[in-house]
Amino acid sequence: MIRGHYLMAQISKAQAARQGSFGFLIQTIARQVDAQMKQELKAIDVDFKLFANLMALLEEDGINQRRLGEKQGFPEYFTSRNVDALVQAGFVERRPDPSSRRSFLVFLTAEGRRKAKLLPPIIKKVNDKTLAELNDGERDQLVRLLQQTAGLPVGTSV
Repeated sequence: MIRGHYLMAQISKAQAARQGSFGFLIQTIARQVDAQMKQELKAIDVDFKLFANLMALLEEDGINQRRLGEKQGFPEYFTSRNVDALVQAGFVERRPDPSSRRSFLVFLTAEGRRKAKLLPPIIKKVNDKTLAELNDGERDQLVRLLQQTAGLPVGTSV
């Protein structure tokens, strides 16, 4: 072998620590998934900030803003802004809550439901691309470990 044509990759201790860090890896993967999701959502004219709300309403339509935010772990002000944007986009409508004069229920419009139904295949596509290097058993194991780490019910996957 000619000298200089074959270099072994060497990384510093700092690089090794970073590349072995759970936080660094999760952030790296999250940025990759976010970028892919933004690209896919742009193709169907859905703002990235709104997609989680559409998914939550597809699962449970006609809930109040507080419940919508709780389902996703979003603060009330953030949920309120997102619902405003969803209304402006024509994806949801607010209706008076019959059990509380001070709150509104959020319902998907026909267009919102149509857009929301496009989301699960997009999520699957992005997940499959992100996890392409793993076999089915490794994917299942990774999801279970992340669910456990996040304090979520283990074994709930799509």
